[in-house]
Amino acid sequence: MSTLRFICDEQLGRLAKWLRLQGFDTLYECPIADSRLIQLAQSEARMILTRDRHLSAKTLWESILLIEATHYGDQLRELREKARLPKTAPFSRCLDCNFEIKSVSKAEVRGKVPEEVYELYGEFYHCPKCRKIFWQGTHVKNSKIRLQRFVK
Repeated sequence: MSTLRFICDEQLGRLAKWLRLQGFDTLYECPIADSRLIQLAQSEARMILTRDRHLSAKTLWESILLIEATHYGDQLRELREKARLPKTAPFSRCLDCNFEIKSVSKAEVRGKVPEEVYELYGEFYHCPKCRKIFWQGTHVKNSKIRLQRFVK
């Protein structure tokens, strides 16, 4: 599990989702005032990722990284070039609320997922915070392919 934690500004919502997909603890609130962004970064020891040149120039928080790319795939590549990203546990965080997802038994999800999903898959996970249920469907394979393309 990575100890590197991020907080993304309002312009980096898609990047935040892709960082969560890779297993990085990444906060994202929209809207968020610069003062709250900085306060959260300081109180939770997070690196600020921003596209705002003024914020990166005026803040005294030493852990801030200006992301210049506009497309989230390019932003991921840029982040990998500028910061040494440790290994993570992909697909271990909820993409919506950032909580770590937990394994649950198949019996626990009966009636909570479509019947065809229940019949087709054997492993399920849930988010303790927002209660979403996850399984490794084709979206996982597709996300892995896109992620590999982004980071090469």
